[in-house]
Amino acid sequence: MADTRYVTANRLTEESKAIQTRGRNLALILGLPVALGAFFLHPLAGLVALGFLAALVTSIGGSAVIEAGARGEDAALAYLAKLPDSFTVFNQVDLPDERSRTGVAEADLVVAGPEALFVIEVKHNSGAIDCDEQAAQWTVNKTGRRGSRYTKQMRNPVRQVKKQVWLLSEYLKGRKAKRWIQPIVLFTHPEASLGRSSELSVPVLKGPELVEYIRRFRPERPRPVKEDTVRAIAALKG
Repeated sequence: MADTRYVTANRLTEESKAIQTRGRNLALILGLPVALGAFFLHPLAGLVALGFLAALVTSIGGSAVIEAGARGEDAALAYLAKLPDSFTVFNQVDLPDERSRTGVAEADLVVAGPEALFVIEVKHNSGAIDCDEQAAQWTVNKTGRRGSRYTKQMRNPVRQVKKQVWLLSEYLKGRKAKRWIQPIVLFTHPEASLGRSSELSVPVLKGPELVEYIRRFRPERPRPVKEDTVRAIAALKG
C-alpha cells in the first residue's frame, strides 16, 4: 500500500462546509426575527414559521461544484492508495507561482515513485468529453434528466497540468532535487467518456487506468527518486 502520510484533509470539502455554514447562518439571522415575530400574530403562525425556517436551514447545502471536485480527488486518492509502498502520495500541493495572485498554484496530486514523479490533474466531469490539446476550452456533451442534450465548457486540463509540472520542476531544481516529472490528467466520474480530437502529449486517463499506468511507467532518463526530493515536496504541504 502506498505511503499516504502526507495526505491531508480535503480543502474542497472544508470549503464547501464553510459555504454551507455561512448560508445557514444567514438564513437564521434573517429568518429567526420573522419567525419569532409571527408568534405575536398567533402562536400557530409562529410554529409554522419556525417549521418553515428549520426546513429551509436544513436544505441549504454547500457548493455542488466544489463538492464534485472533492469527490474526484477522494476517488483518485482511493486508487493511488493501491500503489506499492515504494510510492509516496501527496494531495493539494501548493507550488510556488510568482504570477499567481496568491503566490501559489495548487497541484491536485503528486506521486513520488522509485524513478519518477507524477503530477495529476483531477477532473470529475461526467458526459462525453472532447479532448483537444490545442483548444483553450474542452467541450463536454451532456444529457439532461429528461433526455435533452446540452454542452458545457471546461478549462483545458492538459495546459493546467503542464504548467504545474513546470512549476514543480523549477522548485525542485532550486533545491537540487529535480527528477523526471510525468503529467497525467485523470477523469474520475464513472459516466465520463473521452474522445480525442488530436494526439495528446499528456496521458488522459479514466480512474481505473491510473494505478496500472503509474506502475508500468518508465521515464526516458531514469534516476532514483531520493528522500531529499520527497522531503522537498513535503515542505510544500506546510
